[in-house]
Amino acid sequence: MSSTQKLAPVPVLGRQRSYERRTTTRAYLFLAPALILVVLLFLIPLGYNIVISFFDWSVIGRREFIGLENYVSVISSDRFLNAAGNTLYFTLLGVPAGVVLSLLVALGFNALLVRRGSALIRALYFAPVVASLTAVAFVWLWIFNPAYGLANSVLGWFGIPGQDWLTSEEQVIPSLAIMYIWARLGFNVIILVAGLNAIDRSYYEAARLDGAGPFRMFWSITVPLLNRQLVLVISVEVMNALKLFELPFVATKGGPTGASRSMVMEIYELAFRLDRWGEAAVYVVIFFVFLVVVTGAIRKLLTRDISE
Repeated sequence: MSSTQKLAPVPVLGRQRSYERRTTTRAYLFLAPALILVVLLFLIPLGYNIVISFFDWSVIGRREFIGLENYVSVISSDRFLNAAGNTLYFTLLGVPAGVVLSLLVALGFNALLVRRGSALIRALYFAPVVASLTAVAFVWLWIFNPAYGLANSVLGWFGIPGQDWLTSEEQVIPSLAIMYIWARLGFNVIILVAGLNAIDRSYYEAARLDGAGPFRMFWSITVPLLNRQLVLVISVEVMNALKLFELPFVATKGGPTGASRSMVMEIYELAFRLDRWGEAAVYVVIFFVFLVVVTGAIRKLLTRDISE
């Protein structure tokens, strides 16, 4: 009898393992279409780019293996340093300012949740997200027009001279950052408002009873409990900022004198206009490696946040 009792769990364990195998198989079947698309549309083109980066490659038939010459030529070129510097400058300027502004707007919306009209206001803030960056660029081309644009008209009301927003080497990147922040604000606000709504109000009530003020509650309650949403917003914004293309392509064509030319614009220029596909592939490889490093850092931060 005792031996029978010891052997009884074995079929149950076998059935459990069989169920786990079937569940795993179903999961892979559901993932298969997406995995196939990743292989076809990402991994294969990436591998093709890596191969091309070692060739003097042209669409008209030039196929000469040149080893690392493309890498040396690109990394030592002023075009690469200029594009990389512009992209980094835009990211460091636009992302922190955009996240801080989004957080302030989200806090304002969170205070308006019980008031009439707050849903309409949120919809208006989200509207630019629906539009393409190309449309956003055309809107801001009118706003930043030095002759009749809204921006210089507003400055004139306060006696401030008009600015050369998109035609000045010093102002073009900050101007593009303003355009980008405006276009992305709605998405960030929606994410942050959702995080704010999930915070238990009892934390704030307990803090008030202990004599904590608004700033103390913000730093000790809101920021720590909103950490996951902040990490998500920051990671998405960094990725989008590094892929800057539409705004400078439409608004400035990379000018003035290359002051707004980004890494992605360089890839487009080298490949589709100059027919220097080998050098363009080097940009893709370098850009991919940089994105992997940034993604890894963000994932590490997010994983640490979840574990805590």
